[in-house]
Amino acid sequence: MAISYEIALTQMTPINSDISSNLAKMEAIANECKQKFPDVRLLLFPELCTTGYVLSETLKDVAQAWDGLIFQRMSRLAQKLQLYIAYGYVEKDDEVNFYNSLILIHPSGQCIGNYRKIHLTPLEKAWFTPGSKPVLVDTELGRIGLMICWDLAFPELARYLAVHGAGLLLVPCAWESPFHEPFQKFAMARAIDNTVYVAACNQVGQSFPFHFFGLSSIYGPDGNEIAIANMDDQEEIIRATIDEHWRQELKQTFYTMMNERRIDVYQGVEWT
Repeated sequence: MAISYEIALTQMTPINSDISSNLAKMEAIANECKQKFPDVRLLLFPELCTTGYVLSETLKDVAQAWDGLIFQRMSRLAQKLQLYIAYGYVEKDDEVNFYNSLILIHPSGQCIGNYRKIHLTPLEKAWFTPGSKPVLVDTELGRIGLMICWDLAFPELARYLAVHGAGLLLVPCAWESPFHEPFQKFAMARAIDNTVYVAACNQVGQSFPFHFFGLSSIYGPDGNEIAIANMDDQEEIIRATIDEHWRQELKQTFYTMMNERRIDVYQGVEWT
């Protein structure tokens, strides 16, 4: 496991339903990131960045199997740049269910994680099937937990991932105005709650009726922002160092909550 490594987030404006243009933009961004920040090991794109955030019948036309053409192209890119690449897409399974999904690709080009969004927003429920399985991925960088956007509002998922060893949570988002404050507070809370890094990568721009405000951020295990993008329609790459040694040091000093949980008190308690 790497003690220290760099990650990057790119907030971008996808073109709705134009997969080809979005993939070309993602390739250009990834190449730019590799050129500017050669030490970056992992690049995270926003929620549904390959298709745009579309909640309409068009969604069925842009859906693909996890190993479809989108994956094949991103797999080649990961191999070329020797990067871990994570991106959001509309997934279609064999039973023609549709999911708001996130893939993590290894620098070898293999899919090492495919997560289906568990907590759908009220509007998304009309179009997507909710996922039912938390996803943790073991990598050379450490164990990584996968979440998507509204999942940030639910402490249980982040806690599950942290308890099972995640030191970094990847959270692609399409979080809309005027809710920038909850976006930041939820991400900060999930980081400090669990003494983990949280990388929340947001879209920017307009997708009627939504306006996505950016503010892509990386939070440290003490809950503080260590990198943040602009709050406007500017596409931007941010990066930060993930320092596992520092995270473990925090867990042994003031931030000892994970070791002091009283699960004997609330284990087996009905939560409903």
